[in-house]
Amino acid sequence: IIFVGILAILIMTRIFGIGTIRSATRIGFIEKAGWSDWSASYTTLDGYLQRTIRPEDNSLLVEVETKSGTIAIEIKDADGNVIFSETDITTSSFEVDVSKKVTIRVKADNHKGSFSFE
Repeated sequence: IIFVGILAILIMTRIFGIGTIRSATRIGFIEKAGWSDWSASYTTLDGYLQRTIRPEDNSLLVEVETKSGTIAIEIKDADGNVIFSETDITTSSFEVDVSKKVTIRVKADNHKGSFSFE
């Protein structure tokens, strides 16, 4: 019964885009994740993280701080279309036009720094 309950919770989080999917080594990782925003800072991030958010308007402010390593970001709309994709992002801030629900995938290679989506 416990196994079925856990499985049901995992399926629901996948359907509704709740939670962060990750396959990454995280050192000194501090994350803030809400319904409409997501941010993290860390000493080392190596691997990928993925999260679905629902921005409050049709614009998403993306901020990246790169102290070392590399980071790539891909943003998809609710239909799975790539609306933003960038690799080897340096310290920067920019806006992306988005729909009401987007899936963000962050891929890092020994990246030291932070990212923010608001």
